[in-house]
Amino acid sequence: AVDGKPGLGTLLGGEPLTQTEQVLRREPGGGRVRGRTIPPEQAFADYLELRGVGAVLRKAASAASLDMIAASTPGLEHLHVLGKIKELERTRAADLIIVDAPPAGHAAPFIRSAKGLQEVVASGPVRQQADEVAAMLADPERAQALLVTLPEETPVNELIELAYDVEDQLGLALAPLVVNACWPDRPALALTAATAAKRSGAKVTAADRAALDESSRYGAARLAVQREQIDRLRSELALPRLLLPRLPTPRLGPEHLDLLALALSAEPEAAT
Repeated sequence: AVDGKPGLGTLLGGEPLTQTEQVLRREPGGGRVRGRTIPPEQAFADYLELRGVGAVLRKAASAASLDMIAASTPGLEHLHVLGKIKELERTRAADLIIVDAPPAGHAAPFIRSAKGLQEVVASGPVRQQADEVAAMLADPERAQALLVTLPEETPVNELIELAYDVEDQLGLALAPLVVNACWPDRPALALTAATAAKRSGAKVTAADRAALDESSRYGAARLAVQREQIDRLRSELALPRLLLPRLPTPRLGPEHLDLLALALSAEPEAAT
């Protein structure tokens, strides 16, 4: 996680994430899910260590200098984080590395940092780091962006804009789109409460019929918005799509992960 989300650790069955790696979940057959945060100051310290800077100087530099350096060199803070991810990928620290990146409004500057620094830094360690990060992001065998949205107008607008930016401007390959929290289709919402009661042989009061009809109208309206936004994705982005169910819970927990993992492992809807 690079965006300060320690709660991901408890969601995955472990403790809140810190910059120290921990095992969050063990799978049958010996597989493990590990997690950590990558704060910029830690990534900076790791970079200094990689460059051979001693521990005392490293501690002083990472504590006192990062803010000043980052302020004078836009994008450098992001580059250090991406550089740490690049080192984890280069050393094959895991079979699969999943980075919980910043949300749509901040994702493009985060990813663009390497390319931006390539344009302004001609040589030296920063240019080398930018070149290596840019090479990783440009290789679809090493890095892909998995964009996630909700079936609502504003999130879909943001995802479409980000998708074009990521692929066309930044050169990062796109994995299938994920549409989260999708309501199940319910054709029976088209029925009035009176019709449904008659078909089932149930007796429903006038007040109950009115409440049920209002509930059905709300559900039908939500599904109409969902269909409209998923149709927009189909027409705007020629990418496969994975639809994840909306789970009836105010807070996701480890017990919900298997349901979501099953949906993520399904065959994506074909790109159209």
